[in-house]
Amino acid sequence: MSDALRQLTATLGAPPPPDFATLTPDELALLDNYVRAALDHRKAALDDALDSGMRLIPRLARPAVKKVLGL
Repeated sequence: MSDALRQLTATLGAPPPPDFATLTPDELALLDNYVRAALDHRKAALDDALDSGMRLIPRLARPAVKKVLGL
């Protein structure tokens, strides 16, 4: 397994489809960058949604809600 394929596997958190082994290291690195960007974008969107949702909860109740949510 090449380093690029190993890195993509780590980013995905699961083995990629077998056909990915036919990609060049440059293509795998590009795909890894795209996956990382998508994960970063998703995390930012979820963080924004959580912040927006927390604004709907009364200020005195927020610490308890955060504790229940594990934040």
